[in-house]
Amino acid sequence: MTSMVGGVRRLALAVWRTYRVGLFVVAVGLVLSLLTPRFLVEGNLVNVLTNAAVVAIVGLGMTLVIASGNFDLSVGAIAAFAGAISLSVVPTLGVGPGIAAGLVAGAVVGFVNGLIVAELRVPAFIATLGTLTILRGLTLIYTGGRDIYLVGETGYKILSAGAMPVVLALLVAAILAQVVARTRLGRHVLAVGSNQAAATRAGVRSNRILWVVFAIVGATAALTGMIISAQVLTANGRLATGLELSAIAVVVIGGTPLTGGRATMIGTLLGALLISEINNGLNLLNVPVFYQSLTTGVLLLAAVGISTAGRQFMKRAILPPISRMSE
Repeated sequence: MTSMVGGVRRLALAVWRTYRVGLFVVAVGLVLSLLTPRFLVEGNLVNVLTNAAVVAIVGLGMTLVIASGNFDLSVGAIAAFAGAISLSVVPTLGVGPGIAAGLVAGAVVGFVNGLIVAELRVPAFIATLGTLTILRGLTLIYTGGRDIYLVGETGYKILSAGAMPVVLALLVAAILAQVVARTRLGRHVLAVGSNQAAATRAGVRSNRILWVVFAIVGATAALTGMIISAQVLTANGRLATGLELSAIAVVVIGGTPLTGGRATMIGTLLGALLISEINNGLNLLNVPVFYQSLTTGVLLLAAVGISTAGRQFMKRAILPPISRMSE
């Protein structure tokens, strides 16, 4: 009976973690559709999905990093750096090599972050904060403090055209979800996030795991940066400022705990959709844009509080009756 109680408890907590964000997305959508008829217009819904996808892509990479017990504050700077590298390569080598150059640049910077955290034992907060500052400076030096414009290369807009950002977000989510659920790398990431010392004693090469997850988040940040650059065919050192907060927010709101050891890619997608939905609604209601940052912060705090309260509620509401039944 004890094992059954434990099983029911785990099932209840899993259901709560999986579906609570989806319920909020539906509820907010219903409220906004009542407040403004423009919310359900096809073009507006496309904007909501596109904006969600742009943040979700880097958020999916951040999910892996947070699941490993770390986080990356440099993703916004990586996005700007990769966008500048990519746009500067396209005129001479073409769109494909330009996109590849941006992805490689992001992955290399992420890998360096992983080396600093894993080998030099520098806390991820300090390491990635330093990288953020360095990369912003390097990008400004690389661009000469000016915008890089891509003239006559409309093929680069394939990254942001139509539903492409949404397709890319779903593709990245599907790949990383499979990595977490079905591969040794995924199991090791969660083990490192749960207890790195114990994972190392069990034979997990923790350092290499950190190299990989930081490289992955670097590549996803680069892809986000290139999508943003493709939307306006412009790159500069100020691109994607504040992206790190948005990425962490969608991960935590989606149900991945900052303590590590667990990851939900679907939750991250829904977290990004929820924030995009609310920001879009605020715009439609003519609420000043600076309230959007306030909303993101409030949602982040609320997500942590709701997650904790939900677990406690499940324990009180479900376990006591089952315990009485077993007596």
